[in-house]
Amino acid sequence: MSLLATLDGSLHRGCGGRYALHTETMTMRLSGMATEVAREFYRCEKCAHDQRTIEQRDTAEKTATEQIRVAHALLTPKQIRQLRESLGLTLPQFAELCYGTPKGIVEGWEKGRYLQNREADALIRGLADRETLENRAAKAGVTLPVLVDPLAPVMVPALPAAAPDAASDAAFMTAKG
Repeated sequence: MSLLATLDGSLHRGCGGRYALHTETMTMRLSGMATEVAREFYRCEKCAHDQRTIEQRDTAEKTATEQIRVAHALLTPKQIRQLRESLGLTLPQFAELCYGTPKGIVEGWEKGRYLQNREADALIRGLADRETLENRAAKAGVTLPVLVDPLAPVMVPALPAAAPDAASDAAFMTAKG
């Protein structure tokens, strides 16, 4: 049974009153941006003591995050991850290209735990431009992976044939069983 189901009508030990579900409109600020959200909470009908559950706080924050993301046309977590992966970058490399943003923050952007501000969003979008990416990598000291055209035929260089070695053949055959 969740805490949400247990507070409605429950006893407030301080005054003996009962909690009832209410909704308030409030301004939430995230990453320097704000939005209005409706947030549920419980209020004691006798003394007006307010109580908010973790679920109520999380729901309000998730709602605010999505409203801000839409209002400011910010990249979604999936879009950020897809961009990083399409560039062939690891989380630490991508974080370094974002002016040394901690790896955990970048991971939080990709998992939706954190909301990037407008400036970070613009920086991330800018990395889609190869010239911008190369300039940032040079300044940050990040070695970029070589991008391969997926439509181009892959040419694998032929390896020189190794001379048969009786000892290595025997060891291989023994290891195989």
